[in-house]
Amino acid sequence: MWSRADRSGDELMNAAVPDAFGETLAQDAPDVSIADALAILRRHYGLTGSARPLPGERDHNFHIHTDGEGEFVLKVSHPAEEAGFTDFQNKALDHILAVDPTLPVPSVRKSLEGDAQFTVSVGGSAPRIIRLVTYLPGQLLSRCPTSAAQDRNLGIFLARLGRALRGFFHPAAGSDLLWDIRKVAKTRPMLAYIADSRHRAMVERVIEAFEARAAPVIPSLRAQIVHNDMNSYNVVMDAERPEVVSGILDFGDMIHSPLICDLAIGAVYRWPAEGHPLAPAARFVAGYQSVQPLEAEEIGILFDLIRARLALIANIASWQAERFPAKRDYVLRLIAEVWTSLERLNGLSSDEARRYFLDHSNPE
Repeated sequence: MWSRADRSGDELMNAAVPDAFGETLAQDAPDVSIADALAILRRHYGLTGSARPLPGERDHNFHIHTDGEGEFVLKVSHPAEEAGFTDFQNKALDHILAVDPTLPVPSVRKSLEGDAQFTVSVGGSAPRIIRLVTYLPGQLLSRCPTSAAQDRNLGIFLARLGRALRGFFHPAAGSDLLWDIRKVAKTRPMLAYIADSRHRAMVERVIEAFEARAAPVIPSLRAQIVHNDMNSYNVVMDAERPEVVSGILDFGDMIHSPLICDLAIGAVYRWPAEGHPLAPAARFVAGYQSVQPLEAEEIGILFDLIRARLALIANIASWQAERFPAKRDYVLRLIAEVWTSLERLNGLSSDEARRYFLDHSNPE
């Protein structure tokens, strides 16, 4: 079991993050001011208006209200972000809109020079990749009341998104991403940042269960490029009808991964308010299966994948909260729900969960 006593503070804090985005997660990016954002907007896009900072894990983002040309999000990447990965995001958005134009995803606005992305030095820092995408109006899922219809509609939307990405590929899709459920065991050193020993032991057991039951099956499952981050802060709902999906944001964690991993991530954020702890997730899975039926092997490890994602959030968020105290509230915004969910799911066996999904997630 990992604890702070196992390693010195300096060793823990300086430990390399085991992924291609290690530097973007382990080092905070220099600030970008509103004045900087508006100057980029005017010079490179010929647009004027106002800018409001948006929260983000790696990048600096701004909600742009232009003078007469709509709303956008200006994205200023972390200095360590590779151009190939932002190109991956641009091309994925283009592909989705070409395959299914009715899917509400951001579209890329090119610069005056006709570029989907370009680099500039902001505030004297190293060059940063700049992109501009359309803003999707609505209410964040995290702020919406929940319902059975919402659970199902979210599953339908994710399945449609997966189908739109089917057949798309990009060299950056093979990146070794820390937020990849399959790599949850690599975050074991971060257990040291979980202060509560009971929580720490619970996460360790989840990782052990994943290694024993899910990891051996994963290589044989269907895989493709997936969104990989359908969390409640990345989905926009209709402000008047909170059961209707208005769009999905932030394609920065895309990866080539088993389809069932993408589904498990979305299922995690169907927090159970009451009743069976898997009831909202089962409705979500039922919606997904109405578009994309699952295979028996996928359903068999879904529960272990859901718990592995919760363990991943707990480890990474606890580590980030200490490394970046100024972002503590942001990175720990879901931690209470994570512990509650893990504790409730801890009362189920993998076989019980599998049977529940089989009995309650069939499409109507």
